[in-house]
Amino acid sequence: MNTKELLLSVLMGGPATGYDIKKIMENEVSTLLDVSLSNLYPALNELAAEGLVTFQKVEQDSRPNKKVYELTEAGRAACLKALMSGDARHRLRSEFIFILSFAPFLPRWRVKELLDQRLADTNEVLRDLDRREREAVQMGQKFCLGFSQVMMEAQRDYILKHGAELLSSCPEDVPLAMAVHG
Repeated sequence: MNTKELLLSVLMGGPATGYDIKKIMENEVSTLLDVSLSNLYPALNELAAEGLVTFQKVEQDSRPNKKVYELTEAGRAACLKALMSGDARHRLRSEFIFILSFAPFLPRWRVKELLDQRLADTNEVLRDLDRREREAVQMGQKFCLGFSQVMMEAQRDYILKHGAELLSSCPEDVPLAMAVHG
């Protein structure tokens, strides 16, 4: 999905300010998809010009005015069309996996550091998913959060079960000249 389609999908949840949309994109959507926030406000303006969203300016005391964006019926239809026709392939992109594919050339301490960091990150994501699942209202959200949680648990369990085997296959250390000069 492109940025405008992602913005429409966020607004399917209801009216939101640009700031709220940005936070949802950063905290929720970016955990699932690569998102670019650099053109968020220009994209919202384009959506408004295309009649896919409307906005109301809200005055605030001692702060700049804010805009609250809301989908139009045309915006809802455009979002549903994008969701219906979008490519739903599950892609795996991971710098972690890529770097670990070179584990036989890395010192054991570095591989352990990578595994430990991934476990810590995974546990943090699992706590967040658990919290979000408890707060979720819609069944679609609960399903996706539960699905994500199961995938993260499998990742954690795999590292715990096979991490020692990977570490034992790594050299104790790599000579500095080899690490610096390849």
